[in-house]
Amino acid sequence: MEENNEKFSIDAENLKNETVETAKKVKESVKGANIKEETKATKGFVIEMFKNSLETIKEVAESNSGKYFKTALFLIILWTILVFIGSTYSTIHYWGFSRVFANILNVLKRILTPALGILVYSIIVLVINKNNKKSLIDVISTVTITQIPLMVATLVSLLTIISSEISIVTSPFAALCETVAIVLGFFGFKYLFGEECKTFIKKYVIIQLAYQVCYVVISLLGIYI
Repeated sequence: MEENNEKFSIDAENLKNETVETAKKVKESVKGANIKEETKATKGFVIEMFKNSLETIKEVAESNSGKYFKTALFLIILWTILVFIGSTYSTIHYWGFSRVFANILNVLKRILTPALGILVYSIIVLVINKNNKKSLIDVISTVTITQIPLMVATLVSLLTIISSEISIVTSPFAALCETVAIVLGFFGFKYLFGEECKTFIKKYVIIQLAYQVCYVVISLLGIYI
């Protein structure tokens, strides 16, 4: 029992240290960011991702230098902006411009969704992945890259601003993107764990179950990751 408590204490301390280090890295990345250069680098990365998804994800997952963290952070920021635009428009459309500030809390909850969802996935992977330890920075980078299809779905969903009838196309497209993200997530996490497909399936199921539990708990706060 004492051994298990000690192990839990060590894991908790490691997680705390990783979180602090990641927070510092985020601060440094934002402070020293060159928007023009980051936009160009991210654009090139996304194009390469579409050309050869699995190889790109593998390269990010096997990187131990935090090389892709700025790109991942930039993608999260872009995704958040897209969610903000969509949420603000929905609020204005259904409640009127005068109710935007009255519903500001709901808008804030929605824009937290991308970053919080990625963070939850990353922490779960970090905790479960004991045999091939990665830094939280590298895990976040990998998880973010696997979520690119969902970012694309969010972008395409903004077409409903033009006409609500476009949802006939955007809704099935969003479902397709979600499926692709699940598949990419499997391979991305597999590369992080450094295991073969057959041996990793069980762990991937555990990761997804843990995520769903977190989803239920966080949804009690009105945030749906």
